Amino acid sequence: MKRVIFTTYDDIEKEQDQWGTNHYATESVKEYFDRLISNKEEYANSLINVEFKFFHNTMKDFDVDAGLEFTKTNLYKHHIMAELANDYDEVMYVDMDVVFNTEKNVFDELDLSQGYHIQTDTADVTSKDIEGVMFEKIGNRSPTLKYHITKDLLGGKDNEVINTGIMIAKSEHIKQVKFVERLPSIIERINEMRLHGVDTDEYKFLRMYYYPNNEAIFSYVVESENIPYVIMDRRWHTVINNKPKDLDWDNIEIAHFINKKFNAFFEDKTKLIYSIYIEIPDERLDNPRGPSDDPVNKSKRTQERLAEYKDSLYKNHLEYAHNHNATYIHFTRDERYETFRSRFPNLSEYDVINLYKVYLLDYMTGLYDLVLYVDFDVVFVSDHDAFDYLKAEHHLCCDSSTDEDVGVKLQNSNYFKVYDKDFRSPEAKYWNCHAMLSEEDVEPDNKVFNTGIMMASRKVMEKLDYFSDIDDVLNMMTELKEDSIYPPQIQKSFGYDNETIMSYKVKMNEVPVMRLSETWHLKHHKSNIKSYTEGTKEHKICKHNLKTKIAENNTVMVHMISKNFGLVF
Repeated sequence: MKRVIFTTYDDIEKEQDQWGTNHYATESVKEYFDRLISNKEEYANSLINVEFKFFHNTMKDFDVDAGLEFTKTNLYKHHIMAELANDYDEVMYVDMDVVFNTEKNVFDELDLSQGYHIQTDTADVTSKDIEGVMFEKIGNRSPTLKYHITKDLLGGKDNEVINTGIMIAKSEHIKQVKFVERLPSIIERINEMRLHGVDTDEYKFLRMYYYPNNEAIFSYVVESENIPYVIMDRRWHTVINNKPKDLDWDNIEIAHFINKKFNAFFEDKTKLIYSIYIEIPDERLDNPRGPSDDPVNKSKRTQERLAEYKDSLYKNHLEYAHNHNATYIHFTRDERYETFRSRFPNLSEYDVINLYKVYLLDYMTGLYDLVLYVDFDVVFVSDHDAFDYLKAEHHLCCDSSTDEDVGVKLQNSNYFKVYDKDFRSPEAKYWNCHAMLSEEDVEPDNKVFNTGIMMASRKVMEKLDYFSDIDDVLNMMTELKEDSIYPPQIQKSFGYDNETIMSYKVKMNEVPVMRLSETWHLKHHKSNIKSYTEGTKEHKICKHNLKTKIAENNTVMVHMISKNFGLVF
C-alpha cells in the first residue's frame, strides 16, 4: 500500500485579494515556515512511515486563468492530488497552516473505502437564503459566499461547504473528481454568473463577489458527480479561527490554523500582561465632563471607585495571567514613573499616565515576545487565551473606530454649529488627529483609538515609533490648540491625548492594525447613577444588559469605562 502526505506553498509577493492584503498570514507563515514543514515531515516519515512531499514554488506551469494568484494556489493543490493518485494508493493533502498533534496513523484510523474524508464549514454559513445575505459583509473566504457559489452551480440545490485544507482519499475516488479537466468550464460558468447575474437585483448583489474558489468548485463536483465523501470527526480536522475557544490538545489530532496563530501550538512566545494604577492627588485632578446625574467630578469619582475595587481588579488580572502562563506586572507610582513624568511638566498628570502606558508597552516588548496592556478598569470575564488569538506579532491590536462610528457627521450642515465636546470625547480626538495629519499634508482619513486594551510585539512598536519625536509632536499639538484652520469650537477641544497621538502615528508610519472586536474589548459606558447601587431596579437592568452583551459577543475583556464594577464583581 503506497501512501503519501503532501503540501504545497507558493511564495506570492503579495497575498492579495480584492479586499486587501493578508499581511499577517504571509508574515506568520514566514516566521514558522521551517517548523511547519518539519512537523509534517516528522509525522509522515518518522511516526507513520509514509512518504512526505513538499511542492514549493512549483505552480508556474499550472495553466489556469484564475484571476488572482492566491486563488490559483488553492486550485493547484487539486491538480497535484490528481497527479499523485497515479502513483499512490492513498493520498493526503494538508494546507501549510496544518499541524499534526498525534502519533496515530490517520490512514489506518479512517475508513477510506467510504470515500473522500473531509471537513465542512457549513455550520458557519450565516444564511442559505439570499435575503439573509443582503447586508452581510462578504469576504472572499466567507463560508456563506462559498455556499452560494456552489448552490448556483448546482441549480439551487442545498450543499455542504467543504473545507479542503485537509483531504484524504483513495486514488480511485480522487480520479473520479477529474478536477482539472472540469475546471475551465466551471470557471467560465462562475465568471458568467458574476458578470451577468440573474433576473433579480438581490442575486446581482451577491454574485458580484463570485470567483473560482476551490472549495466551492470541489463541493460542486462531488455533489453533482455523486462522488462519495465522509465528514470526518473534528478531532482529525480541528479548525482554529478567530473565534476564541478552549484548545483541548488531548482531543485534537490535526489542527488547521486558519488564523495563523501558530504560537498556540508551538508555545514559543514569552508573554506579559501589565496594568497601571497611579492615584492622582486631588490637586492634580483634571475636570472632564461626567454623567449629568452625578454631582461629583468625573476624575474624583473614578479615583474613588478604583480605590474601592483595586484588590478585586488586581486579583482578576493576576489570575488570568497565571492561567495562561503569562507574567503579570502591576505598575504603580515609582521612581521610573516620576522620571517619566518629569519629562512632561506642561501636561496634566492624567495625560502623562496615559502616555506612560504606551511607553511601557514600547519598553516591555523589548523584554517579552507578546505584551498585553489592560487599563486597571478592564475586567477579564472569560478565560479564553488572548495570546492564542490576537495577532500582535505583526499588528497593533487595539480598538479603533471610524469618524462615523464616533458620531462625526460631515454631511450634516448643522454638525459644527452644535459641536460641544471636551478633550476626552472620541470626536475631539478624531478632529485633533485630523488637524495633525493635515498639518503634515497627509490624507486625514484617521481612526479613533481606545488604548484601554493593547497588544503588540517589538516589531510592531518599532514600526509605530511612538516616542522618537514625542516633543515635536506635543509642540505641534500645542500650536494647533492655539492656531488652526478649524472652527473655534473644534479647536478648543484639542488636547494632548495618547490616543490622538496613537492614531497619528499609525497613519504616519503605516502600522498594520487588528481592530479589537467586542469579544476582546467590550466597552461599558456611563450608566444611570442609580445603577451603581446593588438592589435597585436600575442596577438589575444594567447588570442583565451587560451579561447579555457578554454572552452575545463571547467576550473575554470588558472595559468598565463606567467604573460600575459592582456589575461584574
